[in-house]
Amino acid sequence: MTKASDRSKKMRAMFGGVDPAELAKEPAPTQVGQSASKRVSAGAIKSMRNTFSNVEKENEELRHLLESGDVARELDPKRLEPSFVADRMVVEVDADFEALKQSIEANGQQVPILVRPHPSYDGHYQIAFGHRRWRACQELGRPVHGIIKQLTDEELLIAQGQENHERKNLSFIETALFAYRLSSDFPQTIISKALGKDATTVSKLLRLMGQLPAEFVRMIGPAPRIGRPRWEELASHFVDGSLPEGVHGPVHELMERPNYKAANSDDRFMMVFDLVGQLVRQISSSPTEAEVSKTTTATSSAGKLWIGDKKVLMKDKGTTLSFQVDTRKQPELAAFLKERLPALLEEFEEISEKEDAQ
Repeated sequence: MTKASDRSKKMRAMFGGVDPAELAKEPAPTQVGQSASKRVSAGAIKSMRNTFSNVEKENEELRHLLESGDVARELDPKRLEPSFVADRMVVEVDADFEALKQSIEANGQQVPILVRPHPSYDGHYQIAFGHRRWRACQELGRPVHGIIKQLTDEELLIAQGQENHERKNLSFIETALFAYRLSSDFPQTIISKALGKDATTVSKLLRLMGQLPAEFVRMIGPAPRIGRPRWEELASHFVDGSLPEGVHGPVHELMERPNYKAANSDDRFMMVFDLVGQLVRQISSSPTEAEVSKTTTATSSAGKLWIGDKKVLMKDKGTTLSFQVDTRKQPELAAFLKERLPALLEEFEEISEKEDAQ
């Protein structure tokens, strides 16, 4: 019997009434010939080691549960309710969840979930961790193996957060949203324990969610491949929880399109991210109202005006005023104006002197 199969059988034995003392016995290591090891690729060896490590980890968790006197029971999925604070986003297309469901259908539920007696309804239970396993069993129409423990709200949240951290980490935005949901009822010390993150990181998560509307985040989804920098860049475009005028409408329209709804959450994020960036750049490159007003005034001041049935062209540029006469078409007019201009200047000076004397 191989070490891997021994570990798997030990893990399954925990639900079959096997003496826990037997679990402490380690099988003798199997000798592997040098020629056989040469035929195994490095990638295959690494994969096998990871598999053994995961099985051993679950084995240790289950051994601990048995030693503490907690035994898995079969529970009716209909009598279970999720944690009072959601951590994961439920998405329509989730390949990992489908793989988990297929595994449970083929091999059974290898690892129990953790629940507590429901604080409000007798005979019902509230889940601390194992929501995905519960959902899978519920959809498969089979009972759920679960450990029942008395837990306070804080103990439930810490168990919930630690399980997520040790097994399949929440995406960055799921973690931020979870922290934000907790912040309405719990201090940051509890949030730090639940997330397994320091106070500085928790503060950054809460600050980010203070900029992004939760519904906006939900319409994008968990986006597991999108990290903190891009979420923070997207959040920087929000003012008081809203996108700028001229950006909100097109983004909302994008989120209603069939191709957007059919895309996975990573692609959804990039669709929104690219559109917001494009619209913001357009707005920043467009002149402001004040600039438009100033330009309009300058253009108006620099306007052209024909006088005397298009005989004289007056140009007013704001700082200079000029008159033009086409001497080829209007030679007499040009000569007349040239002759009368000195007299006009004298008349202007006389008027100015009288106004100054008054």
